[in-house]
Amino acid sequence: MKAVVAIAALCLASLGLASLGVASAAAAQDASVHFKDRTERVQLQGRRGPSLFRPGFAIGEYVGSSSARASGSAIPFRRSAQARASLTLTAPSLAGDVEAECEGGEARTQILGITFERQDLAYNCAFSGAAPADAAFTLALSRHGNWLNRLQQPQRAGELRWNGQVYRAETRYVEGLPWGGGNVLGYVFSRDGVDIGGVALAGMAPTFYLPPAGSADRDAAAVLGAILFTFQDPARP
Repeated sequence: MKAVVAIAALCLASLGLASLGVASAAAAQDASVHFKDRTERVQLQGRRGPSLFRPGFAIGEYVGSSSARASGSAIPFRRSAQARASLTLTAPSLAGDVEAECEGGEARTQILGITFERQDLAYNCAFSGAAPADAAFTLALSRHGNWLNRLQQPQRAGELRWNGQVYRAETRYVEGLPWGGGNVLGYVFSRDGVDIGGVALAGMAPTFYLPPAGSADRDAAAVLGAILFTFQDPARP
């Protein structure tokens, strides 16, 4: 009899945990609640990497390494800037190492402060390894922000395709100092119009807001965060 009662109790507990998981997943997509109140706050941790020029890092359970560099050139009336990054990321939820190779930049021709030709920012990542077959990322200059948004930080908008879903990233203040001195302060991530996470870049170390453990969006948010914190943004407003 006691065994039957114990089994019944275990079943009820399992149902309760399952219900809790469903509730957490539902809460993670509740647009009426600010995304910072329904995500896990994780600060970037430094780790030993494969080499001095490719340091390691951890974002919660996501462990990786990266190398990034920016370069530029300036000749009379013409300025250009480029950024490149190589990134590896893995976690228990991933089938293996996700590899990303990213590059892009911008250029402009100016005479006496007047821009005659401009190649707007474009930054793209190609994936390999354990990344889904449809994985792709692109980031570009955004013109949607008002003058106050542009004054606060450069405006960017990006898109990650991951496991049949489309995740969007846009520059938005998340936390920390409200002015970036020409640098990006942070990004907010969304899927189907609902904010699901983000990254703050204005502090001493990047701070990530990831969907709850077990969420179908958590891997994509971690990948987005890793790409954006390693991006050496060459553009200025």
